[in-house]
Amino acid sequence: MTKNYLEIPEELYNKLSDYAENDQLSIRLENQQILLENPKINHTNKQNLALHYFIVPSLASGIIALLIFLSTNHPQIAFTGSRHLSVASLSIILSTLFGFFGFIWTYLRKSCDLSKSKFKIFRETLTLSVAYTSISFAVQIIFWYIIGKTFSGVTFDPFTAGFLVLVFVGIIFYFLISAALSITLPNLILLLFTTFIGGILVSTATNNQKDWWQHNFSFLGTGEATQHWQFNITLIFSALILLTITDFLFAEFSKSSLYNYKFKIIRVFYILIALLIAFVGIFPAQSWTMPIHNNSAFGLVAVVLIMIIFLKWLVPTISKEFLALSWTALIALTLSAVAFMGIHYLSLTVFEIIAFAIAFTWLVMFINSLRGIIQEGNEWQVKLLQK
Repeated sequence: MTKNYLEIPEELYNKLSDYAENDQLSIRLENQQILLENPKINHTNKQNLALHYFIVPSLASGIIALLIFLSTNHPQIAFTGSRHLSVASLSIILSTLFGFFGFIWTYLRKSCDLSKSKFKIFRETLTLSVAYTSISFAVQIIFWYIIGKTFSGVTFDPFTAGFLVLVFVGIIFYFLISAALSITLPNLILLLFTTFIGGILVSTATNNQKDWWQHNFSFLGTGEATQHWQFNITLIFSALILLTITDFLFAEFSKSSLYNYKFKIIRVFYILIALLIAFVGIFPAQSWTMPIHNNSAFGLVAVVLIMIIFLKWLVPTISKEFLALSWTALIALTLSAVAFMGIHYLSLTVFEIIAFAIAFTWLVMFINSLRGIIQEGNEWQVKLLQK
């Protein structure tokens, strides 16, 4: 009888033995990838957990909504609107509350690395739960705004309205639980972009101060701007997400043979950058906080410039393409600084936007480059044999 073999390097064999159960591994094809796993792992585990976890909160939200609707003594409940409690308002409130605590419970139960310190676990869990819940809240606001325009004046009896709340809460809760079970580095990078860009756009859209851009970009975070808390909270939470990304990235990197003191220096740089971003939000550009705000903003750009200048020394294996891109970013930052401070061609607002956009984009792209180096270090050549 013909036997088939898979010849693998010894280093890979040693790594796989850590995952094997009685020297057995299961193999499956998924999304054009071959996955080797412990045979005791339930392949539908994540989906089943998400289904199991969302049923109870959904039922509870439906019962709560029904009791509230019945207590109003109104025969008909509005689909949307604020004249009375509506399906829309209760769906948003209950899904946000249940989703927030459900995300925390699920993430702590299934996605946390117990080797991390309790402080890191607490920071990551709170940051991610608030970020994902805020995104779901924003999506619901947009969704119900469209529904309100489309189905204006639609009402339901309390039982139907309660059932609809159950359905909408269940959908949002399932999304949040699935997200908590699937935290990966690419997802965190997308979360960082969504939080930062979305928060900044909301801050500019909700600021009623006419011609705010004639002051500076940081004006959005001062007390003179309406809804200034949105701008500052966006920066603070972006910093916390960046810290979480740093933890995920270097926790994976530390298991690689490529990890050395230079990567520890890069980690310190990222932690420092996250702190500086947070300081820009914590200390607005006004009164006694102005020096701290300005020094934090300029310090952020300075750290990025230092990283670019010493990039080839810090990461000798970095690709030539990314190295060229990095020097292009450095030249662009330098030229924008000269155009602002030297010849006064750029306004302060434009300079801040350009400098922060370049620095922020480069930082995220550098994370992806480091992640690519990790993946290259975890690749082995195998051979199929038949005897």
